[in-house]
Amino acid sequence: VQTCALPISPGASEIEIGMNDAVAVFTSPFTGTQQTQRYPGGDSWDATITLPPMYLSTARPWEGFLANLRGKANVFQLSDQRSNAPLGVGTGTPVVSTVGSSNLPMTTSLVTSGWTHSVTRILKAADWFQVGYRLYRACEDVNSDSSGNATISVWPSIRETPTNGTSLILNSPKGLFRLANNRRAIHWSPARLTTISLQCVEAR
Repeated sequence: VQTCALPISPGASEIEIGMNDAVAVFTSPFTGTQQTQRYPGGDSWDATITLPPMYLSTARPWEGFLANLRGKANVFQLSDQRSNAPLGVGTGTPVVSTVGSSNLPMTTSLVTSGWTHSVTRILKAADWFQVGYRLYRACEDVNSDSSGNATISVWPSIRETPTNGTSLILNSPKGLFRLANNRRAIHWSPARLTTISLQCVEAR
């Protein structure tokens, strides 16, 4: 599997990032009461990237990128381009801490250390961060303790058990994606402007 770099220019005119959970709902036909069953690890990202209308010379790098993805075979990294840094304080040198913790796949808490000590809202709810090639969000505000430790409630669930000491990337974090379909379409209009839209899913 090859990781392909997104073309730098032009940037997307729109990006939609979706959050999917695997939850079954059973509704009683007699009382209308509901029971839910969440399937750990079934949560995942998806995304839609829409590019602005482009002239041929500008569109060619994106057309080459689409060819290089070779359908669903190769992957690329994508970020939320609205914000390059957390809204929380975000100071220190945070790393994954597996000492005395599990951080197991399919769980939704990540134990970390290396933050500035005793800081309220070291991360704010919905702040993004990256561990390895994985993109996560904090589900709620996070405070560091007197030793610089913090447990983060994360979405999605942990993918692989991270190595102790793996850095948390707070600035311009990215996730790993691939195309949702093997077919890629390039549309052009009578004005000879090219438009491209990519449907993507998280690479697992």
